[in-house]
Amino acid sequence: MFRLRVKEILEERKIPVGRMSREANVPITMARKMVKDPNYIPSIPTLDKVAKYLGVSIEELYTNDDETREPDEK
Repeated sequence: MFRLRVKEILEERKIPVGRMSREANVPITMARKMVKDPNYIPSIPTLDKVAKYLGVSIEELYTNDDETREPDEK
């Protein structure tokens, strides 16, 4: 399952959500959803704004949890 990793990127770069919201021109409520709900699905234009602001591709805003999980041991 894919999930947003905006929170992780912001924490790595020590960027507050409010600053990203202002500088990427994304409503604060949407920016907060992207940080608090990794399953939130923002629009492509919003993802594009955030990706450009952070200097990453849209694909880099996501991670595939299935690839990082350990297989179930039985």
